[in-house]
Amino acid sequence: MATTNRTYLMHSLSRMAVNKARSKDELTEKVNTSQEILAKATTVFPLTLFPDTVTVDRTNLTIVHRQFYKMAVTVKIKISDILNITANTGPFFGSLRIMTSFVDKRSPYVVNYLKREDALRINRVLQGYKIALQQKIDTTPLSKEELVKLLDRLSSDGTEAH
Repeated sequence: MATTNRTYLMHSLSRMAVNKARSKDELTEKVNTSQEILAKATTVFPLTLFPDTVTVDRTNLTIVHRQFYKMAVTVKIKISDILNITANTGPFFGSLRIMTSFVDKRSPYVVNYLKREDALRINRVLQGYKIALQQKIDTTPLSKEELVKLLDRLSSDGTEAH
């Protein structure tokens, strides 16, 4: 009887160790994939002395506003908190206006002097992600390239100016 209990205990401990290792591996995988950069843009240097950076990963939009040499303000916004994103474009440059659920709607985050293509690409990726979240589409099994293509297709409705 004692050997049966000991065997059961050893088996249970082994199973717990395997589950813990599996959970740790799953967590590590989720952290690694959540930080994959889907789109990135930097403001144009002559127009901004200290270029800002806009980065989109699987969970966040990150805006790094550089104010001076080695001085920056970093704003990280969960994609689910973005209410609206608008790309304003001209022939060469574009800007992004980002409205969130936690900032006054009359004064959104604005990033000016992006390359036109970069502003449009980030807008499409974020609009597509908002649609995917609203429709509860699971994007975790998709590779980075597949996800960017899916988000681009989701956001395209034929009305974008080229």
